Amino acid sequence: MKRKISLLLIILCILVISNLILFAEETKYDFRETNWGMSKEQVKAMEKGEIVLETEREVDFMVPDFDDNFKCGYLFLEDKLYRSLYLFIGEHTNKNDYINDYERLKETLTKQYGKPRLDKVTWKNDLYKDNQQEWGTAIGIGHLSYNAFWETSTTEIILILFSVNSEITLFNAYISKELREWAKEIKEKETSKGL
Repeated sequence: MKRKISLLLIILCILVISNLILFAEETKYDFRETNWGMSKEQVKAMEKGEIVLETEREVDFMVPDFDDNFKCGYLFLEDKLYRSLYLFIGEHTNKNDYINDYERLKETLTKQYGKPRLDKVTWKNDLYKDNQQEWGTAIGIGHLSYNAFWETSTTEIILILFSVNSEITLFNAYISKELREWAKEIKEKETSKGL
């Protein structure tokens, strides 16, 4: 009887240790293969894409494992990653295709993060509201916008489709919950100093 209990305890210990090792090897990332607070150099070492823009506070990549119509951007303050995004850089002649892109991204994000906490379609002017074939036009002239919001323990995830000055913008932003207020305070101090 004591042998059976000893054998069961040994097997149980082996299982627990195996699970701890597997859990330790499973790394959790906040955005792609990066975590909030990483330095610009750490992010550049992790990202596989071609750098298309680099400033003190931003590094943008064309990422090979993502749609060619999107670039991936990383934003830094005091050399700490606090925000990332995918920005649509392609163009559509049929403006309704922007809505299709939005819906495709929303579906992907919903599969990954669950139902959005916010899923909103906003009409500022309902001129084209009854004509779905013109909804892309409505976005282009600022009459219509789409946005959705998800949240994890560390990150706010925002998907937005809108237009400013007749330029349609589609982006998917990831924002550190922990560093959000810190970044806001730094930006406010810079604004008050006229930077």
